[in-house]
Amino acid sequence: MEPPDPIAALWVHAMRAELDALVIRFQAQLEQHVSHAASGRREELDAIEQQVTAFAARVQQGESSIAALQAELDRARAESAERAAANERLAATTDRLAADLARAEAEVARLTTSLRDVGARARSLDEQFVAERSYVEALTRAGGTLLFDVAQLTLGQSLEATPACFGALKARKLDAALAAVVRERGRTVTRHPLTAVEQEALGAAALAAGCELIPVAAGQRFSSATMEKAGTRPEPAEEDHVLECVMPGVRLAGGHGAAVHPRVLVATA
Repeated sequence: MEPPDPIAALWVHAMRAELDALVIRFQAQLEQHVSHAASGRREELDAIEQQVTAFAARVQQGESSIAALQAELDRARAESAERAAANERLAATTDRLAADLARAEAEVARLTTSLRDVGARARSLDEQFVAERSYVEALTRAGGTLLFDVAQLTLGQSLEATPACFGALKARKLDAALAAVVRERGRTVTRHPLTAVEQEALGAAALAAGCELIPVAAGQRFSSATMEKAGTRPEPAEEDHVLECVMPGVRLAGGHGAAVHPRVLVATA
């Protein structure tokens, strides 16, 4: 075996050293490149991570907004449902009130008709009982007097402005009712003379009854045919003459015969 060539060995050694140096330099460059690339990658990853974090925050904010909007929507739906229910109740109330109003209007119409009927009947009664009303009004002016008491006694009921009283007077006839009052009051006239109030009421009642009173002037000769002696008083100079008419008679207006003769005081010797 031949010994190695020193020059070749040196060249190989030199080449190897150069290769080793090249490998080392390449490795250094590669490490530098990798380190630089890793550093850039880290910055990029950090930026991406920041973007992701910001996006996550925006997503979370959006979810919060969505939740708030959903809550607002739920409230709006609840309010809408409540308004719808209120509208339904209002519609039901309106329908009920409309029905009540219709019934009330019908009742008003019925009552108005009834009132018209009552008014018509009242007017009819007034027209039928004009004289009777005037007669009652005339005598009630003497309320509390013997004349008023006698008027109620002879009629057989209270003397007042009622259809029942008017009907009783119409049934009896006013001239007959007045004659009964004059006749009965004349029985007590000497003990309880007519008052001014009674005289006024009697005159108005006679007018309402279509009658007229028959007075007798003092000084006339007494006539039993046309007068009724209520009493006597000694007056020789006026014997058989009328001293005073204590109760007028009564007759139909324009008539001649008396329904009740006047009651007089006659002078005696």
